[in-house]
Amino acid sequence: MRKYFGFLLTGILLCTNVLHAQKTLRVRKLVDSKHDKLYGLPLSVVDIPAGNIVISGNAADTSSAGYNQQHLVKISSFYISTTEVTNAQYKEFTDWVRDSIAAFDLGGKYIIVKNGDTAINWKYAADINYSDPAIMEKLTDLLLDPSKSLSNHPQIDPHKLIYRMQGFNYQEAAKKENEGRNPKDFLYKQDIEVYPDTLVWMRDFGYANNEHMSIGYYASDKYKNYPVVGVSWLQANAYCDWFTKQRIYREQRRRKMPADGVCRLPTQAEWAYAASLNDDNSDVKANKRNKVGKDKKQEEGLQGNKLFPEMVIRNKEGGYHIYGMAGNVSEWTNTSFYEGGINFVNRFNPDIEWGSTDSKSKFKRRKVVCGGSWKDIPQLTTTSNRFYEDMDNAHSYIGFRVVLNFPD
Repeated sequence: MRKYFGFLLTGILLCTNVLHAQKTLRVRKLVDSKHDKLYGLPLSVVDIPAGNIVISGNAADTSSAGYNQQHLVKISSFYISTTEVTNAQYKEFTDWVRDSIAAFDLGGKYIIVKNGDTAINWKYAADINYSDPAIMEKLTDLLLDPSKSLSNHPQIDPHKLIYRMQGFNYQEAAKKENEGRNPKDFLYKQDIEVYPDTLVWMRDFGYANNEHMSIGYYASDKYKNYPVVGVSWLQANAYCDWFTKQRIYREQRRRKMPADGVCRLPTQAEWAYAASLNDDNSDVKANKRNKVGKDKKQEEGLQGNKLFPEMVIRNKEGGYHIYGMAGNVSEWTNTSFYEGGINFVNRFNPDIEWGSTDSKSKFKRRKVVCGGSWKDIPQLTTTSNRFYEDMDNAHSYIGFRVVLNFPD
């Protein structure tokens, strides 16, 4: 009987592993597929299994040493991108916004009208010729005011690349005091300017000559596989909303799959948990690096001499094949920064969302940023580095990576 039970248990575990592997493969095919409009590396994700982590008021870590306020919490499984979102990947988003606005301006073959609804005809909208003067003359909603232009030719105004986020606010709807209210009360719309702030390279560092980075970092193909920077938390959140609706849902419909799943920013706990697993499983790779004659101090010294971000797959890779969590660019998380928040966070998938995108209080607009960056000294280029920024701020040393959730 015991032998039969052992075979049965082995069979169940084997089937479970096979089903999980098949799901992971489907997810990777869903998000890794290289679209025609993407000219750089496609987004790649890795599966993070459910597990436990010790979080504290100062940072999150799998060890319990050095912190006074600590809680053991459980994190559900999720997928996290192996690299930060790149310039090319983000440019796919800004180009989509540009093409969408242009299609409605141009009308005709660029749109489809059916049963009173108007949709974009991407067969033509994806190939709008912006070098055609006849096309540019019609794009009144996109062009820069001629009085502000330094060119004699019509130019796209980056400030007019606006993405409309809309959806249902489940956080508000779930509150006890809102029970019984009309569901329509929780629908939201928000318009976000999506083009990165390319002048952050000059604003972040006074009395420094970084003009070449402002001009070329986002625009040049040289940096297409480098992490996008100069994006606020609001812009990173808008990218996730777009990726969910225009990449995940669209691809699922094309494959005749149920439209589910979501792309979002990681919570602070998820980010720290993924980083801890990535670090804990990197011993073999670390040994390989040591064989080429680099000891730990030498590696830290090189990190301290780094100038500007690196290509996302050229940065340090951990045991879970996640790149650059410690020292390429710091990364936005979904979590609000709140002093003392450790005292009341839930022990299951903890997260704090305090305030909203239209909050006037500066304390309600602070978002946690995790990891060191290229500008930091070696002691700060760690996964335990944490600080906060206003959700509307952008810097040359802050980017983001994404998390994906799919129903089991």
